[in-house]
Formats: sequence, structure tokens, C-alpha cells
Amino acid sequence: MSKSKNRAETTDWILVVVIAALLVFGMMALYSVTLSTYIADSFFTRQLGWIGAGLLVGLVTYLVPYTVWEKFATPLMALTLILLALTLLFAKSGLGGVVADDGLGGQPRHLGTILGIGNSGQPGVLARLVAVIYIAAWLASKGDQLSKVLLGLLPFGVILGLVGGFVVLQPDLSTAFLIVVTGIAMFYFAGGDPIQIVLSGLVSAGTFVFLALNLSYARARLEGYMDAWSDPAKMPYHVQRAIEAISQGGILGVGFGAGRMKFGYLPVAHTDSIFAVVAEELGLVGCLFLIGLFALLAFRGYRIALATPDPFGSLVAFGVTTMILSEALVNILVMLGIFPPTGTALPFFSYGGTAMVITLGGLGLVLGISRGRPKGDWDAILDRWWGDGRARVPGARRRSRVA
Repeated sequence: MSKSKNRAETTDWILVVVIAALLVFGMMALYSVTLSTYIADSFFTRQLGWIGAGLLVGLVTYLVPYTVWEKFATPLMALTLILLALTLLFAKSGLGGVVADDGLGGQPRHLGTILGIGNSGQPGVLARLVAVIYIAAWLASKGDQLSKVLLGLLPFGVILGLVGGFVVLQPDLSTAFLIVVTGIAMFYFAGGDPIQIVLSGLVSAGTFVFLALNLSYARARLEGYMDAWSDPAKMPYHVQRAIEAISQGGILGVGFGAGRMKFGYLPVAHTDSIFAVVAEELGLVGCLFLIGLFALLAFRGYRIALATPDPFGSLVAFGVTTMILSEALVNILVMLGIFPPTGTALPFFSYGGTAMVITLGGLGLVLGISRGRPKGDWDAILDRWWGDGRARVPGARRRSRVA
């Protein structure tokens, strides 16, 4: 038995410690934000409740053998698309309208507005994890067919386009962007042709630019970002305040809880801008510690992906890790003024119930994969119950080229 295989058959407890550290750090940052009279302290207690729910979901995804999720990839995707359609037809945006009052633009619709329970439940966020599971199952079933345009790239593009299109209509262009980025990265990791990947990346980039120019809220963000390159004074207000907060933090920061920018100067300090709050209060040292935790999460997650011999498990571990890191990277780049404002949250730190539950649920799945394939007759039982004649994903079952 190889050394890497031995590593993959033991729960990655270092990753557990990293997750715990991110949760504690994130809650400390959110608590500091609630010290402002502009942010209700109920956000802190609500987030604790969402963490509890997320840990429960994570425990379930950890304990249930990960091969089970491969069997149900198609039903999960179908259910997610139905939820996206229902939200699109009947739900309202998070702020009761299409345009937010924070200067950032469109807000996605929430499923909770249909049920009368307020601004909760974003199917677009759920679609990110379900897309990872479905794409992993689909890629694992293709094997060498990935190099063929008609059997690999073309149907893969249809899958991404369908999911991303539903999410764009919410409207939630940033989440759709993250889904596409994660999907393309998984296609590459599975052994997709590099030339096809570059072409698909260019097509995806062109598509998002086209959408950004034709969606009013996205166009305003993009135009503000482009104008700032010629005249920094035209930088969007949100980004200006974030950079000001970061610059005031210096090396060591002004002290935990002592930040000034969260008192009404920094828009949505408890969600999109919470990195700027950390930077102001804990300085460069705090930012490097935060980035270091995400880097360690990346190392452990990708290590599990590379050490897992099963194609589906390897792709899911890679996809979930990429899903979380891409969101964190975009959020930080926006706060630094390097990337156009997107409304993307910072995982573990930004307030948000659906995002927290999905993040912890996905990491529970990664930890379950780190234990290796389930022992016993799980696969045989599921195959008999599910029926050999019902294909879980399109195409014949083949081993992928993932090592």
C-alpha cells in the first residue's frame, strides 16, 4: 500500500483544526462588527445557530459514505434546478427588490420569502456544492472521453451553462461566476485537454463580460472598476472605504473592536466588507494569519484530492476546496481594489446562513473522503436498491484519469 494511500485512509484532523480556527476567527470578527450601532448584535447569535446547523450537516456528510452522493448526483441536481426555478418565479430579493441600497447592485432572491420566513435560503449557494458533486460524478464517468469535444467539452459546457444560467437569473452573477470557475478547474483536474480548457475559459470570460454589460447592476460595478484605472477618485465608494480601512490598520492594526470604519463608513461590514474590518483592527499581521489559514485549508484539501485513488472522491475533494478558496480569493481581491465588486462573501467570516451550512457541509464531505472508500457492502447495497438499469450520470461508467 502506497504512502499516499495510507494518508488518505485516516481522517484529516489537521483540516479539522483549521476549520475550527477559521470558525473561531470568523466569529470574533463578526462580534467586533456587532459592536457598531449600525449592525445588530443579533447577527452574532444567529450566526452561532447557523454554525450549529452547518456542523450538523457536516457531520452527516462526514458519516455518510461519500460514494452515496455519487449515486444521487442526478436527483440532487434536478432538485436544485427546481428550487432555482421556484425561487426565480416566486421569491423576492434579499432586500425586497432587485437593487440593493448599499451601492453594490442586484441582490439574489431568497427561498424564505416564499415560505414567509424572511431572507433565508439561497438556492444559488446550494447549487455550488451540488454542482461540484454532479460534475465530479459526470467527469468520473467519462474517463478518456474528456478529450473528445462532442463527448467531453460540449456536454460539459451545457451542464455549466444550465446551472450558471439559472443562477444568473436570480440575479446572482458572482455565484454563477464561481460555479463556472470551479467547474473549469475540475475539468482540468480530471484530465481535460488544456487547449479545450483555455478555449472554454475564454468563452466563459466573454460570456460574463457580455452579461455584466447587459445587467444594470453588474454594468455599474464594471464601469466603476474600469473608471478607477484612469482616475482612482472614481473608484466605487465601497472599495474606497475598504482600502481606507485596510490602510488605517497598518502592520498591527488599531486593536480588536477599536475599528472606526465599521461605524457606518464601510458598507455591509458584516458580510462583503468583513475582511476590511479585520485588516483595520488586526493589521497586516491579522490579514496574513487569515490568509495563512485559507492557504492551509487549501493544502490539506488538495492533499486529500491527490491522495484519494477513487476518481469521484478525488474530484469532489478538489471541487469543494476550490469552491471555498475561489470565493475567499475573490472577496479579498475586491477589498484590495484588484477585482471588480461582486458582492461575494468571505467564507467563515461573512454573515450568512446558507453559505455557512453549505461550506461546512462540503468540508464534512471532504473529511469523509479523507477516510477512504467505505468498508463493507455499501456499494453493493446501493446498486441493488437503485437498480443497475438507472444511470446516475450520463455516459458509461469509466475510470477517470485522476491520480
